[in-house]
Amino acid sequence: MATTKEQWHAARNPPADPCKDPTVSFKDKTILVTGAFGANSLGHHAAIKYAALGANPLILAVRTQQKGEQAKASIIRETNCSPDIFIIETVDLSNFASVVNFANRIIKRVPSLHVVQLAAGVATVSYAQSPEGYEMALQVDVLSTILLALLLLPKLRETAAKSPSSTPHLSFLNSLATFMIADKDPMLPPQGGQTLTQHLNDEKAFNAQHQYFLIKLATWYAIQGIVEIVDRENIKTPNSQVVINATCPGLCKTDMVRDIPFVFKIMMNIKWHFLGRTAENGARTLVSATALGSESHGRLWTNDRYLR
Repeated sequence: MATTKEQWHAARNPPADPCKDPTVSFKDKTILVTGAFGANSLGHHAAIKYAALGANPLILAVRTQQKGEQAKASIIRETNCSPDIFIIETVDLSNFASVVNFANRIIKRVPSLHVVQLAAGVATVSYAQSPEGYEMALQVDVLSTILLALLLLPKLRETAAKSPSSTPHLSFLNSLATFMIADKDPMLPPQGGQTLTQHLNDEKAFNAQHQYFLIKLATWYAIQGIVEIVDRENIKTPNSQVVINATCPGLCKTDMVRDIPFVFKIMMNIKWHFLGRTAENGARTLVSATALGSESHGRLWTNDRYLR
């Protein structure tokens, strides 16, 4: 994680706002955003920016239709955009069948897909299983998110082939915490023992802080796997290239910790007061990453620069 000094500086020096960059536009691009509900969610603020930058249609992936309608109304208030740009689709990332059905609906419903912004996630403070039998953060942040990415990847490649001048983007919300884990870090399962996935799913091994770091690491490994798949496909069909990247928005005041114990919530609010960015500040990084060129492929974007 960033040091206190780095977080202090970051809170007072947010990334550039892509909405103020005349070179950035998503006019008439099909944009899909997960985690788009919640006044203080990164996905919601990213959706606001996409709407302001001309996205049409803007697909809000939310858990319920009601939440989607609330998010839509909020975005319209913020941007004065047309209500006709929105597509609201429900998906439950704790359920594989829901993810598959959602992806199939999107593929059939829109002729093109230019940006997939995967910003949904959960923060777990105690062990809880998904309906699929996996630890909830492992299910939502890693397994279902990567499944959704793989299912939508052919649609992104199809869009690239139809519009060579517009390179589609598949972007993942991640964290520089990924790179804070050493090869022999005590957080990691012992060599020759469990795999990383098995360790993350082991209730006896659960540690809330370790889980956060390792979930980000597992996601990064999976992202690199998708990058390898895309690179192989790009060799076969160079006219259908897709940019895959990841982002770290920094320490942001979001709804992610709404379910943590009250004492820890107080501690987080104090930390946020001095060191936290707003969700709007954090969303700048998410949106700007999807306006980057092919040089961003396989890399992590944070604070208007590449970390890796």
